[in-house]
Amino acid sequence: MTRAGLITIAVVAVCSGIAAWLLAGAAPAQTGDGSNDIAALSIHPHTGARLPLGMTFADESGHQVALQNYFGKTPVILVLEYLRCTSLCGVTLRNIVQALDGTPLVPGRDFQLVAVSIDPRDTPADAEAARAKYAALLKSGGPGGLHFLTGPAQAAREVADVVGFPYRYDRLLDAYMHPAGFVVATAGGVISRYIEGVAVSPQDLIKAIADAQENKTPGLLTRIILFCHIQGAPLGNLTVPVLAAFMLADIAAGIAAIAVFTVVRRRSS
Repeated sequence: MTRAGLITIAVVAVCSGIAAWLLAGAAPAQTGDGSNDIAALSIHPHTGARLPLGMTFADESGHQVALQNYFGKTPVILVLEYLRCTSLCGVTLRNIVQALDGTPLVPGRDFQLVAVSIDPRDTPADAEAARAKYAALLKSGGPGGLHFLTGPAQAAREVADVVGFPYRYDRLLDAYMHPAGFVVATAGGVISRYIEGVAVSPQDLIKAIADAQENKTPGLLTRIILFCHIQGAPLGNLTVPVLAAFMLADIAAGIAAIAVFTVVRRRSS
């Protein structure tokens, strides 16, 4: 075998080994019952689904309101969270509001932000405090367009199931386990976009709200690509190492192809 052939085999073996190591390290954590906890607590996109706008919650004043009260005129940024959360929820909400503050969009005029609590222990008083807290991050300093709803567990679960936002209560931690992310819906209550993770840019929000304003949802091919490679529903936070593994495999295949081409060219010359 030629030197080029030996080098090719060595490179492919190394890249394949690294890829296998990445995939092995990316094995999802298992719960006590053997289920895949990471996959179970990842967002499962239901783009194009219609939200259950008839669900009733309490607003910041304690008045009973239907979710549909916040739809009808403008796109809605819908966040599922809970006000006792000390990690993902607060970071996500703060980043959304700060990103919105970096856009020319006006809350209440161009969009509504509706945060629905998944914790039935949250109260209207908690919601009012949260509304004031996040409104203070806006240049206007006013709460217009920001809404925090609390209510029964079943109502929140109905909304979460349609969104594809799984969560469960952990008694040991006294906390809810859930993914990070939110959706942008059209004025008619149809899910238009998913934005996962705690970080979001003003440009992403402008694009998502603009698409929702025009009642746009991703095409089938785009939705499949997003589901598999960006949304990462079956992979959760493991998308990056898995994609890195595939990238290494592609590099190995590319190097092998170049080496073979070089050998063939030399022999023919």
